[in-house]
Amino acid sequence: MYRKHQMTRILEIASLIHKEPRRWTRTRLATRLEVDKATIQRYITLLRDMGIEIVPRGKQGYEMISDFFLPALNLDFEEALALVTAARFYQAAEGEQAVEVLNRAIHKITANLPKRTNDTLNQIAPQIEVPHQQISQIDETLPHKEQLYEAIRERRKVNIQYNSFSSGKREQHRLAPYAVLFRRHAWYVIGHTERSDQILTFRINRIHSLFTSHLSYTIPEDFSVQKHMEKSWDFRLGPETHIVIAFAPRIAPLIREVQWHSTQQIHEHADGGLRFEATVAGWLEVGWWVMSWGEEAEVIEPKELREWVAETAEKMVRVYRKD
Repeated sequence: MYRKHQMTRILEIASLIHKEPRRWTRTRLATRLEVDKATIQRYITLLRDMGIEIVPRGKQGYEMISDFFLPALNLDFEEALALVTAARFYQAAEGEQAVEVLNRAIHKITANLPKRTNDTLNQIAPQIEVPHQQISQIDETLPHKEQLYEAIRERRKVNIQYNSFSSGKREQHRLAPYAVLFRRHAWYVIGHTERSDQILTFRINRIHSLFTSHLSYTIPEDFSVQKHMEKSWDFRLGPETHIVIAFAPRIAPLIREVQWHSTQQIHEHADGGLRFEATVAGWLEVGWWVMSWGEEAEVIEPKELREWVAETAEKMVRVYRKD
């Protein structure tokens, strides 16, 4: 976390000096970034070590002598995809300014790619979403993610044998993969399955086998990962449900300071507690979230969720009272 914060500061210094030469002195930069002047000098030295020539102009401030640019790139598809994916990991954890800079950088890099690589990347990149979380080691050892990238790129259906957690069985699916996304430390594929004629989400590391067919398909023009998942609590989807949860005063500040869901509404209570409301697609994941707050959270609605939490809590008590 510290190293990312440090890099953000270094990039900001370079950007300020580049945009406004002979304005930013060490004192002004230190005030702007809320650090001491010795830290600013250390960052300036790091920029010089990267080949960015920055020189002081007395009381006028620093000036960047040489412009810093990349030559034309000759990346292949896998290298370009890895580059854009890594940038998206960083984007997910940074603020608006850093994201804007990254978007410009990605645009400049992809503009210099060979046309065939760029066309392929433009076709598949929108179907990849990678929030910033640690990757499961299991996902790193299985080849299915790369096969799914290839299937999406060529718009070919895949036949999969899937170890379903919910049914406890190995299921057969013919899948038209729409997108690959990363949630809760694991990779998932979203696609239309002929088995139930629905768009479903499959955890990639539960795919036992995958074979690409010669059957083609098209992704609906109005499909997007964000739109499809916007009302999910995390990644599971289910019937649209209105949830109401009461939080005790002690834990309420932690609930207030986070945007837990796009539809959330918070209503304050006189005693310092709060009432949390949202409309989600499926409530099971909300149940696990509520239980993580222990006795500080109480489900008011829906009845099914309240009963599930109560039943699960009773089972937990029985486990810990065995002895």
